[in-house]
Amino acid sequence: MASHAAESPADPGPHPWFIVANASRARAFRRRIGNTGYDAVREWDSPDARTSSAALGEDRPGRLFAAAGATQRSGIDPEDADATPKGQAQRDFLHQLADDLTAAIRGGAVSALFLAAPAPVLHRLRDLLPQELRPAIRGEHAADITQHPTADVFHRLEALRRGEA
Repeated sequence: MASHAAESPADPGPHPWFIVANASRARAFRRRIGNTGYDAVREWDSPDARTSSAALGEDRPGRLFAAAGATQRSGIDPEDADATPKGQAQRDFLHQLADDLTAAIRGGAVSALFLAAPAPVLHRLRDLLPQELRPAIRGEHAADITQHPTADVFHRLEALRRGEA
């Protein structure tokens, strides 16, 4: 997993971070001071979490007949999606993201968090943050906007910041 930090032209000091994430990539933004828009300050990426399970070494799911003598059969999904190689890669990615956000909050680099992620990722990320740091989450938006055009991402972050998301 790659993690990149970049300096923002915004004023120094703790500012809220706006996290746009899914199960395999995330970006942290800070609102520009004196200008409209946001600057990316950190990126996380886990290509393994986007790779197909077969490419990570998982066999095809088994097949099951509905009843004796039946001619139709259906695939069996694993009981625990986290047990698959792809599920483990996604879980590891979210743990790393939560650990980095925890360190940023505790280190004083971040004053608050606004999270935009698909609902399952949002819930898992919130649960991975230590209980005492959860009040730092000031807003949440349950949607995957990681692949949206920049203008749309900024528009949604503004709505989230104002509490309209």
